Amino acid sequence: SGQITSEEMRRRVEWDKRWSWPFENYLNVFETCRELNIPLIALNVDSEDLGLVETGGFPALHREQIQKYIIDPSGFAEFAKTRYYKTYVDYVISPSYDLHKELGILRTTITGQRLEEDMPFTRFFSGRILWDEGMASNAYKWSMSNPGGLIIGLVGADHVKFEGGITGRYKRLANGQYDSISVILNPTLIDTRPSGSVSMATNSAASAVGDGASQISLQL
Repeated sequence: SGQITSEEMRRRVEWDKRWSWPFENYLNVFETCRELNIPLIALNVDSEDLGLVETGGFPALHREQIQKYIIDPSGFAEFAKTRYYKTYVDYVISPSYDLHKELGILRTTITGQRLEEDMPFTRFFSGRILWDEGMASNAYKWSMSNPGGLIIGLVGADHVKFEGGITGRYKRLANGQYDSISVILNPTLIDTRPSGSVSMATNSAASAVGDGASQISLQL
């Protein structure tokens, strides 16, 4: 780490092509890692593969591509069958889809391919679970290759909530071999209330006036 500038990293990873959120939002993290000599690890699914799933579902991937991200296919299938996970989908993934639709970003894939209409929920869902399973698998493989090592993943809140995303999948893979904890930084009302009970407008208003923290609920 520390061998190239932040701008050079931005160019080499094709940030502006492959990611919709501003590079500047992450810059402090990158600069801190450089200062402390902390290596950065790319855990996510390749954009091209994710884009294929967003347009054609899992059948659009070759077997070798699927095996690259899903190293525990039986566990992957069983994870989605539980009543808990179905509740998680209603609580987290469905509202996330609605938010993406509201923001107008379901007309393009992760690679920037323009779609004639909004991406259907089934494709969005397929992309989401590949994303979560792929990151969990890559983190688990890193843990196996680095005994005693510490890996910290900075990911969006929806990928962490209630262990239905990356963290729960990592724990399933680790099966007690490694400890894992998750923390949501700066949670808002919408992160802790039942699905559909808090509108984006209400959530934004509470955050803007600094009143959100006093209204946050603990969901068990």
